[in-house]
Amino acid sequence: MAESTLLKSPSNTSTEIANFLREHEEIETIFPVLIGLLITSRFQLRGANALLVNLGVATICRQLFRELKKNSSSPVSTPEISQASLLENEEVRVIHKIPGRIRLRIPRIREDGLFAKRLKKLLENEENVIDVRINRTVASVVINYDTGGSTEIELGLRLMKIIEKAKQDNHSQSHSEVE
Repeated sequence: MAESTLLKSPSNTSTEIANFLREHEEIETIFPVLIGLLITSRFQLRGANALLVNLGVATICRQLFRELKKNSSSPVSTPEISQASLLENEEVRVIHKIPGRIRLRIPRIREDGLFAKRLKKLLENEENVIDVRINRTVASVVINYDTGGSTEIELGLRLMKIIEKAKQDNHSQSHSEVE
């Protein structure tokens, strides 16, 4: 009897975790930040290296949360989740970095002109951003920035939020255009 309980436990646990995440969505925002801070503090990372770690942690956490939710979802909600995961599945990679400048590869820039324009506008509205150049041919964005007293971690977190906002805003715009 104990064996059957142990065998059922992992799927029940993942379902419980997924339900908990659905009820407490703020954890999806807080968890990557805390893990990123833990890693950057532990390894004493600063500057662009801290930014890289935080971008990586955020990507891994998003994929982990998405998989947890997807594996325990009902068949009715699967199409909605799979469509959202297609939009979020892109990888944001740091191609090059020096203090005050970073180049990111975002595959969606190549295929989606509206997303590229939205991202550029959001980045230009950020107070620490000096200049933004988007090259759709190679799916990259170059951001020149001034730290303005902010830490690289704070700037990296703001950058991740801006990219996510551009994805979400563009996704909601395309849904409203379809309807």
